[in-house]
Amino acid sequence: MTYPILKTSVKIGIAAALAVILFQVSNIFLVYKYFELDYYITAVAILFLIAGSFIPKYNKTHKNDKQTDSNFLLTLTNRELTILQLIVDGKSNKEIAAINFVEISTIKTHINNIYAKLGLRNRRDAVNFYKTRLIEVDQD
Repeated sequence: MTYPILKTSVKIGIAAALAVILFQVSNIFLVYKYFELDYYITAVAILFLIAGSFIPKYNKTHKNDKQTDSNFLLTLTNRELTILQLIVDGKSNKEIAAINFVEISTIKTHINNIYAKLGLRNRRDAVNFYKTRLIEVDQD
């Protein structure tokens, strides 16, 4: 099990434990006489729904904070490197698709994978990233 999965599992376990504790505290205060069990189940379901919507957002924001690998050639596939080079050359998605004999949607998927792997947001970031990394490789 990888570390992020373990971390998420612990968070879910803590949330479940808090839900159980909340239920037990409500029993102590005799609140259960006023509410049916269905309301408790609904409250716990809403709690997990809210937690489930925040966990992916939290993970996505911190994924971009990670330092990218200094040798980015190892993180991208050959096809992604080819597409990145075509982006740097100023080609549009339609032109890249025609060059590679694939659909535009396939190119968009590759571009999104490039952005995710390198922590980029748009084409301008990709071009700047590529040029700065290329200069660093040439200097070494």
